[in-house]
Amino acid sequence: MKDYIIPASILIGSLIIGFAIIKSGQNEKYQYIEKGVIFDKSNGKTYFTDQKQYLDRKGDRYQFD
Repeated sequence: MKDYIIPASILIGSLIIGFAIIKSGQNEKYQYIEKGVIFDKSNGKTYFTDQKQYLDRKGDRYQFD
């Protein structure tokens, strides 16, 4: 049983560090283009907050509440 403690702790530690790196990469998800216009880098949507609409990658415009 003692032989598994060190590899298990290394595996758990690396998973925690990996999740921390992934989480920190999500901080730059949105880019503010101008007042009322926000670009979502992860899915390519452009949000128009003053009009409550968004534009997807294909160019289709949708209404949201």
